Amino acid sequence: MNFWHGKVVVVTGGSAGLGLEIARAAASRGAQLALVARDPQRLGTAVTELTGTGASCVGFPCDVTDERQTRDLARQINSRLGPIGVLINNVGASTRRAVIDAEPDEYRRLFEINFMSAVNTTQACLPDLVRQRGSIVNIGSLASKTAWPLIAPYSVGKAALGAYTHQLRLELSPRVHVMLVCPGPFLRSDTGVRYGDTQRLPLAAQLPAAGARVAKIRPDWLARKILRGCERNRAELIVPFRARLLFAVAQISPRLGDWLLRRMAGAARAHMDPVDFFESAQDTSQTAREGLELHQPPANLAK
Repeated sequence: MNFWHGKVVVVTGGSAGLGLEIARAAASRGAQLALVARDPQRLGTAVTELTGTGASCVGFPCDVTDERQTRDLARQINSRLGPIGVLINNVGASTRRAVIDAEPDEYRRLFEINFMSAVNTTQACLPDLVRQRGSIVNIGSLASKTAWPLIAPYSVGKAALGAYTHQLRLELSPRVHVMLVCPGPFLRSDTGVRYGDTQRLPLAAQLPAAGARVAKIRPDWLARKILRGCERNRAELIVPFRARLLFAVAQISPRLGDWLLRRMAGAARAHMDPVDFFESAQDTSQTAREGLELHQPPANLAK
């Protein structure tokens, strides 16, 4: 029997990108789609596309960082489509910022988007998911497993999402299947132009994954992998696979893990002094400079 046929699948952030690809893949398998997004116009375009292929799809405009809206959303989906069988928390946002420059408000904003949105939707949909013996899929990133230079407000929220997913898995399994997805950077058309406010940072900060040397992922390919992960009750899906080895090493030896991360980030040497880092980032913050004797970094440090 088709795992997806007739199942009510909720996809947040479903109007574009990975969320829309997941919706397309689930629709092709006969799922009933509840597509959730904040922008009604983009949501309507996505729903029109899917229904035009014969899919069962209803759009629900909602800001999932708003707890009250999210509770109303779950009631509306249940009323129109029936009990929820699969919840895919796909909402997310990123930024580029040196940790010394990141403001508390930026941490709060991205924490709401990357973490609290998933908490809100999960809490609202959980009664249905328990009764249906359903699935919760949280779309994290490699930052759910490790820090990375120049993305602190983003990685903090995604790390929290990883911890929350683990907590759900421990307490809800096997009644509810819970899976964390940790992908690397996606292949996308706006590469290099998404972060226009990074003049004070190295050029690599504007690249996908802030310059991490990993292959770009096709969203349609990952969407199919996610659906197979649900079918097989996988606990985690980490792409690329070699990142799993790095995370395992870092758990055993944090110092070795940090050394490998710096090598992947393209640092000229395995240990980067904080002064060198801020110089290479062309940081002019008085806070960063206070009490530090500045000097010129190696010529190839920012390459």
